[in-house]
Amino acid sequence: MAEQIYNVFLFFDAKDLCSVAGYATHLHEGSDQEGIDFLRQRVDADLALAQKVPLSRPFTRSEYNARCRIGEGHHLYDELFVQTGAGAAPLFVSTPVLDGKTHFNYSSEHGDLDVNEVSEKLGEPGVMVDWLRKYASDDGINFSQLIHDDYFLAIKLTFNAGLYVSAMKLLVCCIDSLAYIEYGDDRGAFVKWMEAYCDLAPLGITAAELWGLRNGILHMTNLNSSSVLKGQVRRISFRVGDSPEIPRDVGGVYYFDFLGLVHAFAQAQARWIESYNDDRGKFAKFVERYDETISDSRVAVAHLGDGGFATAP
Repeated sequence: MAEQIYNVFLFFDAKDLCSVAGYATHLHEGSDQEGIDFLRQRVDADLALAQKVPLSRPFTRSEYNARCRIGEGHHLYDELFVQTGAGAAPLFVSTPVLDGKTHFNYSSEHGDLDVNEVSEKLGEPGVMVDWLRKYASDDGINFSQLIHDDYFLAIKLTFNAGLYVSAMKLLVCCIDSLAYIEYGDDRGAFVKWMEAYCDLAPLGITAAELWGLRNGILHMTNLNSSSVLKGQVRRISFRVGDSPEIPRDVGGVYYFDFLGLVHAFAQAQARWIESYNDDRGKFAKFVERYDETISDSRVAVAHLGDGGFATAP
């Protein structure tokens, strides 16, 4: 029995934004694989004939790639199938288009995308662990273990070695990363994330003050961030070990307990992870932004001709 099959085109502009999709249809008899092969052969010809449909919600290339990672890329342009009257599960091939030409370097089935398979087919050097597959199970993604391996292994190593300034730098960088995943490229993301998820009241500090400390120690390894020098926030620092007998406010610097911050952050992380159970729609953005991160736990390993190895994040 003949069915309607679709060549779908995603038109990306110079800013990598897709606000228009296109399609060409064919009546086809045969297996699904025969239909897919037919559509692939027709891509260039169908592009010239494609009827265009404005999308009510444009999406970026990185959003599309992230959705493809979890087998949901087609949901970004579902309205095209609604408009064309396609059934619940139409047979289709989708192709990105840039400057009027098809633009892709890899072809895959619709469904979860294996980045190692992509790298292998593209001939990229080295093999890298796919974090999405490593930390996934039938119960979902093990967020806690993922964050531990990518951030807290190094924090614990430096802290236990007595390298407390280095450990604090790594901790605030971890907060930076989670804040970016939550809010994107927003200068206020650090403070917003801490205020949304972390209770700093027992430490006697605010998120804005911690942001000031973060800027000072990361940029200059001192306590003199611009917000401190302008008098916008107190000058704060940290100490290891806390006791009611030891004053916290000394010489114009307020000292909070390092381990107290670690415990507060652990609770904040748990609240943040729980937010993904409350709002499942956040996960696609998590995948998109976490794919951009680099980590000591995820490096590409390449075999060298002399029998050695090379690694790169």
